[in-house]
Order: sequence, then structure tokens, then C-alpha cells
Amino acid sequence: FPTIHEEARPEGSWAHLDERFLEGRRRHILEEYSAIGELAKKNSSILIVGAGFIGVEWITELEHFFKGLQLTIIDALPNCLGPLPARAANYCSRYMKKHGIKEYYNLKYSAKDMEFYKSIGIPNGPDKEYICIGVK
Repeated sequence: FPTIHEEARPEGSWAHLDERFLEGRRRHILEEYSAIGELAKKNSSILIVGAGFIGVEWITELEHFFKGLQLTIIDALPNCLGPLPARAANYCSRYMKKHGIKEYYNLKYSAKDMEFYKSIGIPNGPDKEYICIGVK
């Protein structure tokens, strides 16, 4: 998400970009697109933490536009799209399975625990993580 509060910008992930303006957003998008493209060329692993609407949308977009990525999504809830109807969650889960996206549910994210990564099939940890839970 863009960092728009001036006081938070120096601490943000993209402190060199001013995302309060269109040019800053454009540069951020182009940088991220280029970085993901490089990851795809190397068949890199990406972990999405959070299987709500944003996490599911993001991982399916990555799968569609960047072939070659090894994609995994996790959530603490028992299925994706937690509050949505079961039919919606089942549809999305079937779609992700069909497209080779690994899913793990009822699982708490533990960033510093290598056993956690082993349990989801990424023994050395992912090459990139996107945290799609909560709001900062």
C-alpha cells in the first residue's frame, strides 16, 4: 500500500518515492513490476501471507502475469476469503489449485522460524514475501 503520511514516509518500504503524487505511484509500480519479472526469470518462490480478498487477488495476478513463480498463500483462518460465502471460497481455492498455487490454512505466520517455512514447502524461506493482512 502507498505510504502517504509525510511523517511515515522515511520509515516506509519505498522511502525514496513520494506516493502522494501520481509520478511516485507510477515509479513504484514500474519498480515492483521489474523486480517481480526478475524473480519470475529465476523461478523464485513468493509467499503471500493472508488469504483474504487482497491476498487472493494478488497471488492470482502474480500467477497470471508472471509465469515461472513458485507461489504459496497462507492464512490463519480455515479457508481463503474468510467472511465471504463458502461457494466463493471454494471457487477461489479450486482456481488456485488448478493454477499450481499452494495453499495452507489454519496456520500462523512465523517469519523468523525456519521450521515454519519447511512446513509449507519452502525450506530456505521464500525469495519474496507480501504481507496482505491488517492495515498499517
